[in-house]
Amino acid sequence: SGEEQSPRLFQFHKDGFLVLEQFFSAEECDNMRSQIQRIVAEMEVPPHCRTAFSTREEEQLQAQGSSDYFLTSGDKIRFFFEKGVLDEKGNFLIPKEKSVSKIGHALHAYDPVFKQITHSPKVQELGRKLGLERPVVVQSMYIFKSLLAVTPHQDATFLHTEPLGRILGFWIALEDATQENGCLWFIPGSHTNGITRRMVRAASGVSTCVEFVGSEPAYDDKQFIPLPISKGGLILIHGEVVHKSELNSSESSRHAFTFHVMEAKGTTWSKENWLQPTPELPFPSLYT
Repeated sequence: SGEEQSPRLFQFHKDGFLVLEQFFSAEECDNMRSQIQRIVAEMEVPPHCRTAFSTREEEQLQAQGSSDYFLTSGDKIRFFFEKGVLDEKGNFLIPKEKSVSKIGHALHAYDPVFKQITHSPKVQELGRKLGLERPVVVQSMYIFKSLLAVTPHQDATFLHTEPLGRILGFWIALEDATQENGCLWFIPGSHTNGITRRMVRAASGVSTCVEFVGSEPAYDDKQFIPLPISKGGLILIHGEVVHKSELNSSESSRHAFTFHVMEAKGTTWSKENWLQPTPELPFPSLYT
C-alpha cells in the first residue's frame, strides 16, 4: 500500500538512494547469470580489438574504432574488455568470461531474460510508487566487476536531461556485494547540488569521441558510506547522487545488472549525450 511505502520514499528523496533487499529471487539472479554465460560463450571479439598496430595513424584509427563501437552501442549488445586481456590478434590471454568488464547497452531490449527482468511487474509497481508517469528505459549494462575501482561520479554526468532529476538507476546485485568485493559507496544527500561535470559528444573529426565539460570536485572520502547488499537486492540510485565502488580485493566476483530509467514527461534528453535513441530502438516504455 502507498501508506507503508512513504517512509521509504522519504528516505530515497533524503539520501538519493534506497536499498531494497531481496527484491529479486535467487532464481531470477541465477537465470541472469546463466544467460550472460551463454552470451559470453557466443561472443565475437570486435575487429578493433584484434589488430596489432604500429603507426600513430593506425593507433588513432583503432581508437576511433573503439569510440565508434562505444558510441553506437546504445541499441546493441556489445562487449567491453578489461585492459590487457587480449593479445594483438584478439586472442584471450585469460579465460573468456574473466576478460569482459561489462556488456551494454541494450540487453533490456534484445535479450528475453533481461527484458523480462527490466519490465517485471515488481519494477513497474515500484515505478508507479515513485510517481513515474512516462518512464522509459534508456540503457542497461551487465557489470562483471572484476578488479577495478569506479571513481566517484554522478550518473547525470553521462545521461543529461533538462530539467535534471529525471534519471533513476536500478542496480541489481546478482551476487552478494560486500566491502571486500567492491560494493557501492554513496554520499547521502549529495543529489541536491546539481552536477559539475558533463560528458558530451565531441565535435566530429576530433580523435576522442566524447569529452568532459566542467570538472569533478574533490570528494571527501569520509563522507562516503558503503552499501553492502545481498544477492537479489536492488539499489535505487538518483541520477545526481555521488557514488563509487572500491576495487574488488576478494577472490569472488561481484556481478550486477543495472538499467537506467528516465521520466519522459516534460523532459528533454540532451542531444549531446553519447547515448541517443535510434529509429531501430526508440527508448522503450518501462510500463508494458
